[in-house]
Amino acid sequence: MNRILRSIDIVVKESAAVSVDERAIKAFVDTIKLNELDKPQYLFKGDESFSLEQSIAYGFVYNAINFSFWGEPKWKVYVDDKEYDGSVGMQKAMRRAIKSGYDLLSADYLRSISESDLGDILKGNSKIPLFSERLEMLQALGHYVSKRYDGSFMAIVDESGWDAVTLIENLVDEIPSVFNDEENYKGKMVKFYKRAQLVPAYLHGLEQQGVSNHGISRIDELTALADYKVPQMLRKYGILKYREDLSRKVDNFIEIKAGSSEEIEIRAMTIWAVELIVRHLKKSGKSTNALQVDNLLWRRGQIKSPNDKPYHRTRTISY
Repeated sequence: MNRILRSIDIVVKESAAVSVDERAIKAFVDTIKLNELDKPQYLFKGDESFSLEQSIAYGFVYNAINFSFWGEPKWKVYVDDKEYDGSVGMQKAMRRAIKSGYDLLSADYLRSISESDLGDILKGNSKIPLFSERLEMLQALGHYVSKRYDGSFMAIVDESGWDAVTLIENLVDEIPSVFNDEENYKGKMVKFYKRAQLVPAYLHGLEQQGVSNHGISRIDELTALADYKVPQMLRKYGILKYREDLSRKVDNFIEIKAGSSEEIEIRAMTIWAVELIVRHLKKSGKSTNALQVDNLLWRRGQIKSPNDKPYHRTRTISY
């Protein structure tokens, strides 16, 4: 999105703690196997029992509370005798709740969802971080969809014309308490919109899976989804370089304050690095976009190795 790329320009020019090694980008591009970028961009399969309206609602609800899972102990859920954590754990918890009768895909239910209900829905080995913030997000989302769209999540997408950029801008501008993701850097607002971008990315996945026959236009204009995993992987490949003091903080699990210059630089330079990777791939004749590169890095990040360095720790509702 031009709105995002324009806003990170000041960080790219003035970043002090994080830099991009463009030589490492070429080395990384050389590791990409034939058709690796063409793998599906969705991270989980649709539920065959859902209607299209329900599938769309699921994407909104999930991405409203898809943030900040790290902790000690790390929050985990147990479903069908298996253990899940992180964003996958959230998906499993939501589906478990829906099967148990919680009307999580109803805007009317969400607008007044109780602390007790959400506690039961997200019940795991420990209390999930930022529980109160998640409760507020769901209530705000439910209130907005009930009042503005008569409870229809699909109507939000219809109003955007199934255009990724328009949808993101509408979410950020109309439900800022849920989807806005901006930080002040040296007097200028830097935009990330991680969870807002995940909504059209999810809808694109529904199309890929055959759940929806609606295409999402301008999906190529999404940027990298600046979170924990993608910068961790970019650092692993030597593309992101951290200043020595920042490296020590990250490697020793020292929390980096949300909205600090260091955190903003990690996220903004992640977006810029992926943009440069996309440009490099296109120059070599490969048709791709930031979402595909982001997804490739995320998938590779699920394969653990002994020498992996930690991801940065920031307690935030943004990711």
